[in-house]
Amino acid sequence: MKRFKSILVGVDLAEGDRHVVDTIPPSSLKAITRAIWLAKTNAAHLTFLNVLSPWAPNLDAETQLLVQEGHGRRTVRDHAKEVMAKLVQHANDEGVRADNRVVFGKSWMETIRQVIWKQHDLVIVGAKDASPTHPFATGSHTVKLLRKCPCAVWVTKSPPEQKLRSVLVAHDLRPVGDEAMELGGAMAELHDAELHVLHAIEYPELDHVFPAPVSDEKAAEYRHEAEQKINDQLKQFKLSREAHIHFATRPPDFAIWHCIEQYDIDLLAMGTLGRSGISGLITGNTAERLLPLVPCSILAVKPSGFESPVTLPHHHP
Repeated sequence: MKRFKSILVGVDLAEGDRHVVDTIPPSSLKAITRAIWLAKTNAAHLTFLNVLSPWAPNLDAETQLLVQEGHGRRTVRDHAKEVMAKLVQHANDEGVRADNRVVFGKSWMETIRQVIWKQHDLVIVGAKDASPTHPFATGSHTVKLLRKCPCAVWVTKSPPEQKLRSVLVAHDLRPVGDEAMELGGAMAELHDAELHVLHAIEYPELDHVFPAPVSDEKAAEYRHEAEQKINDQLKQFKLSREAHIHFATRPPDFAIWHCIEQYDIDLLAMGTLGRSGISGLITGNTAERLLPLVPCSILAVKPSGFESPVTLPHHHP
């Protein structure tokens, strides 16, 4: 079973006009709860990361915005470190090895740099509730992680219960789909959850400018081959109940959305890109389009050979 060794969880401590608050915001709390449980069950090391923006109002990276408290003074960074230290202690109390980092910069970029530097194999972040005026906004920290982070990204959206009830793997039968199957199946096994596997059938004949009609015989052959491959991959998991395989001929976005609603899915595992050796500048993939729409969490994986456009600065760490 696929296991994680080093997990990075993004912790956003800002709320309203406060750069750091003592009570963890709900979106980050979901991510923290999931990360601690997953690190514990995988015997993984956990790193909490908080990124302070030096471009925020009244926040100067040099002075770090002195905050008056009682008879003493502390900086925003000091305050963040105190809150993060409590998270580390909480993780330690749960039997999880953990550390923390507080840095300045762009949240998504510093998260990816941390992944590259420490070679984390999973990032967990909480999705904030969509704005009523911009429910389909795609310029967020989370979308940029989906596009450019070289390791798997888990975006928590559902309530922070420890165990998942149902997992859906969106499998395109390409290598990145195999990766999604490995992770999604592992999560279903780990959580004793019901596993669903969805393949939106794509016929090679339809990829041409003047597509040829697909015969019933050819369609049956494609489906049989897809079902055989999926069943072969399912054999690697020790599932407590039989997995469900679904096929659809509608576009993947609609097929996935329909399956999530019909089977009350808690976690969607899917690949973000279908080709290798390409940079994270590619946009508009299915995972991005589904992120603001679906109510469940998303575990997005990159194909082998994915190259993040983010690099470490010369002065790093």
